[in-house]
Amino acid sequence: MKFRNIFWGIILILIGILFTLENLNIIDFDWYNLWRLWPVVLVLWGVSILPVKNIIKIVLVILVLAGSIFYMMDRTVEWRNRDYNITYKHDSKPVNQEFTIPYEDSVTTATLDMEVAASSFVLNDESFDLLDFEKRGSIIDYKYSVKQTDSSVDVDIYIEDEVVLKSNSHNRINMSLNPHPVWDLHFEIGAADVDLDFSGIKISDLDIEGGAAAIKIKLGNKYPETNVNIETGASAIKVKVPEESGCDLNITSVLSGKSISGFEKIDHGHYRTANFDSAENKIYLVVETAVSSYSIIRY
Repeated sequence: MKFRNIFWGIILILIGILFTLENLNIIDFDWYNLWRLWPVVLVLWGVSILPVKNIIKIVLVILVLAGSIFYMMDRTVEWRNRDYNITYKHDSKPVNQEFTIPYEDSVTTATLDMEVAASSFVLNDESFDLLDFEKRGSIIDYKYSVKQTDSSVDVDIYIEDEVVLKSNSHNRINMSLNPHPVWDLHFEIGAADVDLDFSGIKISDLDIEGGAAAIKIKLGNKYPETNVNIETGASAIKVKVPEESGCDLNITSVLSGKSISGFEKIDHGHYRTANFDSAENKIYLVVETAVSSYSIIRY
């Protein structure tokens, strides 16, 4: 019997079992966390080409897969128990959380620093307040601080205690920002599904540090010069840039797949739109990523 038949047979059986358990609502499994196990493919590939007997290869494959399964079951799988209910006491942290930071007409610039521990983080719409925040799910309690001078305000949204959050906790955050001030934004994002619509917001600087995340960003043309820096690990990144804005793009990537449309190549890893010099609004976009897929498109 050929080793490759046994190898792929074991892989397909394990994947089929996980899909079946998920579809039967027996487990909650976060498929996105499989990104963290991508080096296992290299290990299995190495095992397959070792000049040893097939029985030894099979044993090694089983050991590697057993370790991988142990990791997934320990970190990314939650067994469902329909008889189990969570009751929160009065002094417990809230499951749902909302807060609003008022906006004053004298504010012209705003800074936001934010830690994001959520399975889903959406920023959309436009707030009449400076910031609207809404969280649904999990017992994580967000804190915030506000420092304001005559024309500027600094907002820090953070988690007071260290929390290990699984994305199967169904923790969702929806947030909106006021479009009038010029924003300086800094996000630190864990394993999350992120959808950020900045098309109606003035942004001078945007910094995003991400882990194993799926990140969608839609930029706007409301400010003359916008600097965007994205630094991620194993992530799927999609950035939309307005056609009327000029964009200078620098990409540093390792083992990543890319799709870039509407840009001209200047040098290795350096791209620019044809209208960059003549455009009234300019976007400077820097992407540093590893083992990821990314697409930069114009809309």
